[in-house]
Amino acid sequence: MIYRGLLKKINFIEIYQFFGGIVGILFMSYLIFTTNVVEHKGPFYILLIIPFCFFAFCIYSAWLLNKKKYLKGLNLVIISLILQSIAFEFYGIYYTSVNGIAANFTLDLTNDIFAGFEFQFSQFLLAFRESETIHFKLNLIAIGMLLFVSKILKELKNSFNSII
Repeated sequence: MIYRGLLKKINFIEIYQFFGGIVGILFMSYLIFTTNVVEHKGPFYILLIIPFCFFAFCIYSAWLLNKKKYLKGLNLVIISLILQSIAFEFYGIYYTSVNGIAANFTLDLTNDIFAGFEFQFSQFLLAFRESETIHFKLNLIAIGMLLFVSKILKELKNSFNSII
């Protein structure tokens, strides 16, 4: 039997994943409608599809949790949180993904070492541009959520084992 407190925690994760995915899809749709896509060619269209796949993946994991497929849903949430935990810009390759909110601890290693802190909302960016900057970001909320979801998954497995 799954305890009521454990179900509340799983519902929190479900709501976080669902609304983060919805906000991400709306934000990426806004970016597409305000960007002149005609002037971009080639692999740019693939880079437009990837964010929608990421946010659909997050919404799908919330849907699995809603349908009481807890193990599969929590494992997919862990995968999405791992993708969100690190962002970087390294000599022209830029990657960041956030589902929900992010509180990033940033390091700028371009010329000197500068540390900073920033907040972001749902977004997914994968870009290739000419740049010689080196930035590294740790999403503290995603890392905290990753630890939280791992703990929930362990509790869930223990509750299933106690039934047997």
